[in-house]
Amino acid sequence: MWYVLWTSTGREESARRMIQNYVDPALYSRCMIPYRLKRHYFRGSSRIVKLILFPSYVFIETDNIKEFVNNIKWFPGFNVVLHTDDMYCPLYKHEELLLLKLVNDHDIIDISEGFMEGDKVRIISGPLLGQEGSIKKVKPRQGVAILEMNIFNRKTEVSLGLELIRNKKTDVR
Repeated sequence: MWYVLWTSTGREESARRMIQNYVDPALYSRCMIPYRLKRHYFRGSSRIVKLILFPSYVFIETDNIKEFVNNIKWFPGFNVVLHTDDMYCPLYKHEELLLLKLVNDHDIIDISEGFMEGDKVRIISGPLLGQEGSIKKVKPRQGVAILEMNIFNRKTEVSLGLELIRNKKTDVR
């Protein structure tokens, strides 16, 4: 099951390194910080930047969350595993499946490609393929699609990289 560890903003990678270096690998299967790629335009040039999708959160796949927490509770920057009352809450299965569908093997959400068809977006490649119904807004100048996803048991808007390659309306053949 996947659990969410809340840590200090900017300390996500430090928390992951501490887990990888000091926690018995038998206690967890995977430690993930989802990143998103976005094309950044500045002064006429562009470059790809890598941004944390959910700042302050580290995702842990484990079957023994209590023992895992006992091993990390003294780590600096560790705050808490998300929970309700006295019970740790794993991600719901649909949240887990969507997150794992979006990220690649390196925990990165690549830039998708698509085109506008009227006021609808059509995705032709990338992690947003098949997620068109969840896209609430497209910001072509920023190169992002605003996706609404259920995560942490609530609707959350996330900004994912999207390159529009042509406009279907103006495509003349």
